[in-house]
Amino acid sequence: MKKIILLTLIAVLYFQLLHSQEVTLRFQPQKGQTFTYSLLSEGTVTQSAMGMEQVVSSKTEARYSYFIQNVTPDGNVELIVSVDTVKTKVKTPMPGLDTTLVLPLGFRFKQILDKYGKSVSFEIIESKEVQLPGGMSRRIDKRNYSHSVVFPEKSVKVGDLWDFAYTDTTAGDEGKTIVKTSGKYVFNGIEEKNGVKCAKLNLNANFSLSGQGVIQGMNYGLEGDGKSVGDLWVDLGTGLVVHSETETEMNMAMGITGQVEMTFPMNQKFKSIISLLGAVK
Repeated sequence: MKKIILLTLIAVLYFQLLHSQEVTLRFQPQKGQTFTYSLLSEGTVTQSAMGMEQVVSSKTEARYSYFIQNVTPDGNVELIVSVDTVKTKVKTPMPGLDTTLVLPLGFRFKQILDKYGKSVSFEIIESKEVQLPGGMSRRIDKRNYSHSVVFPEKSVKVGDLWDFAYTDTTAGDEGKTIVKTSGKYVFNGIEEKNGVKCAKLNLNANFSLSGQGVIQGMNYGLEGDGKSVGDLWVDLGTGLVVHSETETEMNMAMGITGQVEMTFPMNQKFKSIISLLGAVK
């Protein structure tokens, strides 16, 4: 009986401790700091055309960094994001292809965020397209490397959730794509991750995309929607992501007009892991 009472008391104390964790989350790195990240993304793209289905598997490894160029008195953070090299392995059974591409991209952009992590502005500083086999080119999707975690204005306790929504527009020589994202975060408590004291957040988001442009002389249009779920560990001191593990699925249709008119339904499934290399200083 005494053991049962003791175990019950321990469980009650643990529950009270867990739910007494209350934090105020802010995006507040210091001017002059540099943070280096690794990205690992693996998945498949299933494409249907003319009654045939093709599955393309890919694995992408990238390294990128944030340099905190300035922090204003009202808390806006100006960071320079640099993506130096992306290594992508692509495999498809038809036509038989199994190759690895190492792309020295030299892509840099400036992102300004407020103290809640909301985007204030975005500006491309340097962008180099790399020619791929078949005459195609590789263009960076800045969403893979931008800080996108939005924090609530109030303090949160374990189990609290908050909504977020934003629109991201990417434009270039090939065309324009608009992605609208909305979802929620749930605060799951304080944990240590990679030697850093973090807030663990659960992500559940939906998004839609639309776009149009010209590729290899043909007009194209894009429509699609998808969902992302996963967990993120955010440094309590800086508000930067220390580690994240997410899964994304998207259904999309791409239509081509011109000399040839076709529609390609596609399904994409990816798992991504982002890690801060080294402890936050």
